[in-house]
Amino acid sequence: MTTAEQPPESLLSAMAKARIPADNHPFIRRVANAIGIAEYRAVLSSDKPYIVAKRRDGQPDLHIYHGYTTGFTTEQEINGVADSGTGRGPSSRTGTWYVEHPKNQVRLGGKRSGDVRREGSFCSCGMQRSLTGVCVNCD
Repeated sequence: MTTAEQPPESLLSAMAKARIPADNHPFIRRVANAIGIAEYRAVLSSDKPYIVAKRRDGQPDLHIYHGYTTGFTTEQEINGVADSGTGRGPSSRTGTWYVEHPKNQVRLGGKRSGDVRREGSFCSCGMQRSLTGVCVNCD
């Protein structure tokens, strides 16, 4: 049976399959009810499972991840479903917005922690050593 042939899932079933934390379930239910979702489908991938929530009004599908939901057409649409203090912003899905869930690991843009440059120490002669600790002047 292909994905297109599978029957739609319940929200609870899709959240369980996509491993959405239980702490986020009430928020997601509130958002889904306010937007008007026709059907849910869990997309299982090893790195980032999510739920495709098809809207009744034909607007872009919502994609519900562990800590955020994308697919909102405007920030005003988010204002109608989330508190003013809830994190939100333009999504990587062109032309859509995201909203953070109460329990999330959203990292705002900026320098990634893996971008740390390492430098060798300085030798007593004043030359900088390589990362292995070797001084090209003395060793």
